[in-house]
Amino acid sequence: MAESPQPVLPTVPPAPRRIPKPLVRLGRVVLVAVVAWLLLRLLRGVDWHEVGHALTHLSLWQIAVLLVAMLIRRSVLAAPIALFVAGLSYLRAMVSDVAAAAVATIAPSPGDVVIRLAMLRSWGIDSTDAASGLTLGTILFYVARLGAPVMGFAVFWAGREFYAPFAWSALVFGAGAAVLLAGTLYALRAERTAAMLGRLLGRLIRRVRPARPGPEVWEQRLVSFQSHSAHRMQQRGWLAVLSQLILIVVEAGVLVLCLAFVGVQVDGPVLLILFCSFLVIYPLTGLPLMGAGILDATYAAFVSNHSAVEATDLVAGLLVWRVAVQFVPVAVGLLAILLWRRSSSGITRIG
Repeated sequence: MAESPQPVLPTVPPAPRRIPKPLVRLGRVVLVAVVAWLLLRLLRGVDWHEVGHALTHLSLWQIAVLLVAMLIRRSVLAAPIALFVAGLSYLRAMVSDVAAAAVATIAPSPGDVVIRLAMLRSWGIDSTDAASGLTLGTILFYVARLGAPVMGFAVFWAGREFYAPFAWSALVFGAGAAVLLAGTLYALRAERTAAMLGRLLGRLIRRVRPARPGPEVWEQRLVSFQSHSAHRMQQRGWLAVLSQLILIVVEAGVLVLCLAFVGVQVDGPVLLILFCSFLVIYPLTGLPLMGAGILDATYAAFVSNHSAVEATDLVAGLLVWRVAVQFVPVAVGLLAILLWRRSSSGITRIG
């Protein structure tokens, strides 16, 4: 009698390698030490009485100018969504953008994406249009965020001198922007890859949830998503890219405006330093709370190394800037969410 074959045991894939915990702890300690050193360097020369005076003595016309600057900033931030999402008006794009900004500030990701999609669905936007537009807009935003140091370094080198820290920042973050952009352009052309990923995703979902649609449905969804995204990028991509270039200039301009309003003398050389320093560290705005503390200390260190701007004025200007670009949008965004939820369509979709 022939022996029955031995059962083949399933192979267990090796666990992914993880960074050793001691190395993670060391990295955190180094990060905290660097941030603490930068903050101490910044705060050591601050006259907090003068900071308070600067913050409480903004004139009405200065506040009005800052509000107009905030409106311009929000309109530029919302431009890619308005361009990529078919049937979405510019006003509604701004409303969804400021609402998402408020949620992202007070709640973890992906809460901002959830509120965006809910708003777009309540306005009758097709799901594919909404997902495609949000994806493309987010990718271009991060490409611009990572590419900003390249612009800052180039302008500083052309206008003043070669500065190695700026060059390293431009090299590292610029490479990240190039990789992200190249991957996006490839994905927009890779219909076969989208079909393969759709089939793979469908199989994985079917194993976990047998009642869910199978590979054929997911293949169709991803191919439709890919072709739709490619079409929108071909139609509106150059306008969206232009809007992101304008966004970089506007972001730096708003900070320079806040610094000027608290007493910084913004002449030609100082303007170059203030403008370029912010662009070089602009990727730090991707950290929680827009890099609060880390970005401020790094920016002050860069500016102090190349100018005679007082630390007191820098702190005051940065505080005004944070109120303008963080706290005011959060208040407006929460109000926008409240009004949207009270509308009949918002209540139907959410409640």
